Formats: sequence, structure tokens, C-alpha cells
Amino acid sequence: MDFSSTSDYRGDTEIGLNAGLIGFSTLFYGLRLFVRINMTKSPGLDDAIAGIAFLLLVLLSAADIHAVSLGGGAHISFIPEDILAKFFESLVIQTLIYFWVMAMVRFAILAFLPRLARDRNISVISWTVAVVISAQTVAAFVYRLTECMPIADTFKPPNEQGTNCIPENAHTRMMVGHGVVGVAVDAILLLLPIWVIYTKMMWSKKTLQIILILSVGVFAVTTGIIRVVLMKTRDYSVDITYEMPSLGIWTNIEGHVGLWCGCFPALQPILRIVPDKLKVLSTMSSNGNQAEKMGGHIATRKSVYEGSREHFNEVDSESQRAIVLAEMGSSEIPMRDRDASPV
Repeated sequence: MDFSSTSDYRGDTEIGLNAGLIGFSTLFYGLRLFVRINMTKSPGLDDAIAGIAFLLLVLLSAADIHAVSLGGGAHISFIPEDILAKFFESLVIQTLIYFWVMAMVRFAILAFLPRLARDRNISVISWTVAVVISAQTVAAFVYRLTECMPIADTFKPPNEQGTNCIPENAHTRMMVGHGVVGVAVDAILLLLPIWVIYTKMMWSKKTLQIILILSVGVFAVTTGIIRVVLMKTRDYSVDITYEMPSLGIWTNIEGHVGLWCGCFPALQPILRIVPDKLKVLSTMSSNGNQAEKMGGHIATRKSVYEGSREHFNEVDSESQRAIVLAEMGSSEIPMRDRDASPV
């Protein structure tokens, strides 16, 4: 149903932002697969988990877009009762999907850590975080699903007569608690790879560049904090169809940005090669007389890159460490031999 003619309508913004998020996530995850399959020849468990997270994120954003046709972004006074009931049903489904979206995004990052270094302390921390994520997700999912008895009433409007549900403030406390734990986990997932690189790799300009790439995760942590603050400070019970989309957008941004942060480290070969090729093309276009010389230069670069890729496979065919090593100009990293991914 179209509510775009109602006053203060903002459903179009919700549609546009979700479409943009899906587009960027498709781009970054597609590039990640291209690098892992075609360039480094090292697809792994973290890529598979990230693929599940990507599919769930697309589903979550698509459900958010569909909710616009159910009144999302319009004042509740303009929504017919039958459409409003479908909106509440959609809202519950989105919340249940969200729990598993964030779990898969975080598991994908945990599964990436062994590519950087195999260290027993990191492995213990990773497994501990994995247990926390699992417990948090299952507990929140079951709690939300059973907030009303029978369970079918959970998908009905909260104030509908005859339903036996927990108070609204109890639901809010659960969601805030889930968000707070999520922010803490995201902060750990941000700091762990930075700590690995800082402590186990020779400090240089390249080290700083890699840390800056990983530091994009600060934005994911920030979006989680904003989401928790919104849940804690706003009253969504009065005009939920109009107010909830603002929270929904931050919810979706949190998940998509988390996926991007997990993809960026895998894109290092592209980040390294593309500037060099652009520099070569720029030089060739500005000085045609040096085409032969530049051709030799390109061939030399290609030879060096191919040789480096062969060395990557010899060092560790399933590890991102080789890419980082090339960036650092180092030949090895101290590591343990018997650590495994926590997921």
C-alpha cells in the first residue's frame, strides 16, 4: 500500500538507504570472493560464513523495504488496522533475523583471525568471544520468540486484546542488553586484529596503513552505540510506524558495516595493485614517447607480483598472512602451529 502522500512521510529514505547498503555489500563481498578465488587462491571458512551473513543482510534490508508498504515511515494514524497487524508481524520477523545477522557477521570476523596469526592467546580469546556470541544470539532469539504465549501471539500487535505477553519495558531491556553486549563484542573484534598486527609485525608505514583499514570498524562500534542510545531514550509505542524506521536504519547499517569491515582486509591485493596500475596508465597517457619503457616496467611489476603470489601459496595457501607479509616486507611471523578457527 502506498502511504507516500501522507504528511511527514519518510519511507522513500528508508528504501533508498537500504538499497544503497545492499549495493555496497554486494560490491565488497563480490570483490572479496574475486580476490580469494582468483588472486590468492585461498577461499576459506570465513568467506563461507561471510556469505551467509551477506544473504541474511540482504534479506533483512529487503524486509525493511517491504515494511514501507506496510506503513513504515508513515504516521500510525494513517495505517489501516489490517495493514498495521502485518507491520507488527514484519517487525518481529526482522528482529529475529537481525539476531542471526549480527552473529554471522561476528563469526566471519573471528574465522578470519587465524589468517593473520596462529597464537594460543588469540585462539583462547576468539573461542571465548564465540561462546559469548552464541549464547547471546540463542538467548535473545528464544526470548523474543516466546515473549507471548502461545508463540503465535508474538507476531500480533502488542496491545491486542486477549494476548498474554510480557510488558513492553521488559522487551526493551532485553534489546538494550543485547545491544550493549554486541557493542562490547564489536570492540573486541576491532581491537584483536589490530593487536595482532601491532605486536607481531615490524612497525612501518605499511603497518599503519593496514591498521587504518581495520580501524574502519570504529564506525561499526559507533553505529551499535547509537542504536542502543535510540532504544534507551526514545518511546516507540506511541507512533511506532513513524519512529521505528529510524532505529531500523541504524540496525541495518550496523550489520552491513560489520560485513564491510570483515571484507576490507581481504581486499589488500586490489588496494595494492590498482594504484600502481593507475599510476602507470597516467604516466603512459602523459608521455607517449616512453610507452616501450613503461611496457617493460609493467612486465617487471607483473613478474614480481606473480612471483609474490607463488610465494604466498608456498608460505600458507589458506592464509591472509602472506598478503600482509608482502605489505610489510617481512618473510615470517612468529606463530603457533596448532591453533584453529573458533567457528
